[in-house]
Parts: sequence; structure tokens; C-alpha cells
Amino acid sequence: MARKGWVLAVLLTLGLLGWELALLELLSGGFGPGVEVLGPRLAWDAALLLPVWGVALGCAHLLARRKDQSRTTLESAATLSLCFLLLMVPVATGRGLLQRQLAQPSAPKASEGLPVSATAQDVGSEGRFLCAAVAPDISASPEESEGGSLADAAWAGVRDALVLQVPVFPLALLLLRRRSRPVTSNTRAVVSPLALLVMLGASCSWESDGRRPPSGMADLTEAEGACAPGARVRTYAVAAASVDIPLNPHGDHVPQGLMYIVEEALPVLQAREHVPQPLVLRANVGECLVLRFTNRLATGPAALRIEGLRATVSGAGQEGGFVPGTSLPPGQSLTYVLPLPETPEAEGAYLLHDSGDGGEREVRGLFGALLLEPAGSVYRSATTGEPLPNGSGWEALIDVPTGQDFREMALLYHAMGPPEMADVRSARGELLPVQDEMAGPFRPGAFGLNYRSQPYFEREESLEEEDDARPAPPKLVAPPLLLRSYLGERIKLRLVHAGSAEFHIHHLHGWRRGQRAKQAPSSPFEAPQFLSPGNGRTLTNAGAGDFPTAAGDFIVHCHVPNHSAGGEQFTWRVFDAPQPQLAPLPGSSGAAD
Repeated sequence: MARKGWVLAVLLTLGLLGWELALLELLSGGFGPGVEVLGPRLAWDAALLLPVWGVALGCAHLLARRKDQSRTTLESAATLSLCFLLLMVPVATGRGLLQRQLAQPSAPKASEGLPVSATAQDVGSEGRFLCAAVAPDISASPEESEGGSLADAAWAGVRDALVLQVPVFPLALLLLRRRSRPVTSNTRAVVSPLALLVMLGASCSWESDGRRPPSGMADLTEAEGACAPGARVRTYAVAAASVDIPLNPHGDHVPQGLMYIVEEALPVLQAREHVPQPLVLRANVGECLVLRFTNRLATGPAALRIEGLRATVSGAGQEGGFVPGTSLPPGQSLTYVLPLPETPEAEGAYLLHDSGDGGEREVRGLFGALLLEPAGSVYRSATTGEPLPNGSGWEALIDVPTGQDFREMALLYHAMGPPEMADVRSARGELLPVQDEMAGPFRPGAFGLNYRSQPYFEREESLEEEDDARPAPPKLVAPPLLLRSYLGERIKLRLVHAGSAEFHIHHLHGWRRGQRAKQAPSSPFEAPQFLSPGNGRTLTNAGAGDFPTAAGDFIVHCHVPNHSAGGEQFTWRVFDAPQPQLAPLPGSSGAAD
């Protein structure tokens, strides 16, 4: 009998481990910890669950002997389940107290854009058992435990026990081989409250993926519910802000523009000291990304949606929920925690954009990009070669641990809507005139790259000829967008469609202005690239014989009719000698001999 009991205990333990793995897959979206992390945790879970099951089976057997030897399978399964639950509550509470004892009092502060470890001190697996594969940090943090740690740990223990309780009754029914008798009123009296416990456990398990809003977001302990212990955590504070977006040297601009910006750059934006650029953030595959998003608009909602990546969200949304892409009233915040995929194939560009109001805020500039780099990459400034202070910016030099370093440029294709919607104005404050060409009417300046638009149309008069009654030109005018690189460099071009309804076709002409290049026009790097809304892709030159094979100016534009004339046409300048404010990659023509 004892042998059969321990066999049953082993089978029940394996069933619960399978439940943990299934729950982890469901709640993490496939981005959970790796096998090397899960293995030790599951082993600790098994080491605790097996003796608990042994005791629970013994208790259930004693209760059956004292009451009635001829119990039904339902009654036996219900009794076993209740015994297991009563045993698990104190065990889970002890686990919470032990984990809290082993945890470091405080986690390190995260510098903006720089990776740090999710755990200040490597807490051993012995502090992360009991449904650890699903919620390794479900108990309160050390800061939360002050002045009531026993009560907090007890509640965490009850919740952990209920998480594990969900499959216990079905497993017991499946494994108990006794012949059933018809269900009696006594059986119903036992099974009905047990069903309530199962449903309560299911609701608690849904919160066990880190969605429980913590008491404060001041340090990295906020992310431990979603970031794997030991993962590199990279943190950005991002805001939505109003801005007058200058488009070109003519003074064309979008007066009611919007943009995402890192919080530390807000004073510079408000002082109008630099020409705005779309927000481009970087992180490495396998890291855990924390985005703190705040709506800094004076009026109206704003949202942040991350295309193609799953996130855990904490904070009060417009409806009080935690839904990615939730629109926030002015002054409110959400925190997104993204355990980034570890596979090299995840490298690339992902769109950040506003997802509400029919795209109106998006066409006014509320978009950006997240670039996932190879594991272990270090980012340097494309102009000075020094480390990037916060990892942001549309161009950078990327140093990789293995393989070839590369120059990276992000191009965000965007449209500001049809003529009746596009609020693009001249330096005089007037709407740019609607043009009507082969593909229908459009407003010049309504198509752009990286907040730059260079439309081609007949302008009426220069500012010097205007009378004093005209409005003063904008304080800032934008220089043309210029892509720069050296011969011999490895290049990765990250193309992003900024989410509007307009399609774009990126194209690089393999010829200089007024002179044909010798390279074949069929180079894969120069092939037209179709961009659909919300998607991104990466182009990489293949090496010898691929672009660029000569120094000079090349044309980058959109092949969709009217888009080039409307503003999407720019220059890529390739150098064969060192240039000021352009740091080279080793081995290129700009590198020092």
C-alpha cells in the first residue's frame, strides 16, 4: 500500500510540474526562462512537492479509515485535494519568509538606457521554489515587508498554494483508480466548495505573471515579476510631448506635432535648442526592457504600443486596466516590462506608436522605433565614436562580441495624412498648397523620413520679399536628412513603417547625381523594399561587391507615386577619406592608418 501511495505521489508531483510549465508558457508568451534556469527551480519544486504529497496521501487515508472505507472516487479526490491545500499554505508561507530573508534589501538603480542585472545579488534557487517557474518573485519585496512581513508572506503563501491547487482535483480524479459510486449529497457538499477553491486559484494564477502593480516603481524590484532573475535590465523613461516639428531648410513645419522623447531630453526640447528626431531606442536580445511611459501632453490622451513584442503593464490606464496600448490622460503613467526574446532571429526594428484616435496622433509624429541588437552589443555615437549615453538615436556604431561590428541607421517612413488632414505649413504659417499629379492630390511635406521632408514644388516667394506683417519664421529650421558612411563599412539599415495607412517602397539608387555608378543595379542592398503599416525590416550589405562600391552621393527615396515629390527623397553620402563629426568603423576608409 505504501509503495502504491508513493507512486501516486510521484505522478501527482509530475502533474503539478507540468501545470507550472503550461502556465509559464501561457503567461510569458513563449519568452520565459531557459532550460538552464527552469531546471533547478523545477527540481526544488519537486523536492518539496513529493513529501507534501506523501503526507497529504497519508492524511487522506487516515480520514477515510476513520469515517468510511467505501468512499467514492470523487470523495477521495476531494479529501486529498483539501489535505494538500492545508499543507501547502504553511509551506508556501515559509517559502515567502525564506526568500525575503535571502533577498538583498534593495536593488541597484537603473541608469537610463544602460543594462544592469535584474538581481543585485544572485539569490540561490533555494529561495525561489514553490511555483517558482511561474512566479519566482510573487512575494512582496523587502521594502514592502517592513512592518508586516508575516502577514504579507502569509497572503503570498495562500496565493501560491491556490496557484498550485487548480489542477490538483482533476489530477487526483484521473489517478485514483477506485471504482466510483453514484454521487451523493455528501459528495456534493465536499465537491462544491472545492470547485470554488479551484476557480479562486485560477484567478490568482492569472495575476502570477507579474501583473500585480507594485507599491512603487523606484528600483528594479518592480520588474522582477516579469524579468528572469539575473537578466540584464535596460530602462528607459519615455514621454509623449507636444512639439513644433521643423521639416526642412525652407521653414516648412508641423506646428501641432507630437513626439515620443526620453524624459531627460525634455528640457532641451522645450528650449528649442535642437531639431527634433523620432525616438529610436536600443536594447539587446535576451535582455529585459523596462519602458516607463508618461503622457506629458497638456491636453488629450496619449498611448504607447509596441508592435511585435509582448509586455507586462503596470499602472492605472484610462479604464483602470493594464492593457498594452491603453490611452492615458495627461500626467498619468504606465510601465511596460518586456522580457526580450533570446533568439538571434529577433534582431531587428519594432515600431513604437500611438494606437488610438484613428491614427490622428500618429500622423502628427507620435511614433518611434525599438531596435533589438545582437546579444552583448555596445553602442557608440556615430559622430564621435564615444559610448552613447542612453542608447538612443537614429544612427549609431554597434560593437558586437562576436562577428563584425556595423554602422546602423534607422529610417522611419511616415505620412501625415491626406491633403485635408495634413497640417503642414510654410514658414509664413500658411498651409502648403495642394498638388495634383499622377496619383492624385497630395500636400507637399506630408511624406517624410525621420521628421524630415524635402518636397519639390514651385514656391511663390522668398521670405526676404515678404512684408513686416507676415509672421516671423520658426526659431528652428531643419537641415536635410543626410545619411553618411565610409567605404568598406558593414552597414545595417533598419527600415520602419511608422504605422499610417500609406504604404511605402524604400529604394536606393545605385547611381550618383548626373553619373552612373559602375556597380550592377541588381545589388540586393539596392532592391526596392515594400513596407506595410507597422512593420520593419533590416537590410545588410553582403560585403565585397555590394553597396557601396564607390564614394559619392546616392539617392534614397520612396517609389510610391507622389511620395518622392511630396518629400521622401534624400541623399546618402559615402566617403573614402576621414571626415569631421563622422566616426569610422575599424577597417573602413575613414579609419586611421
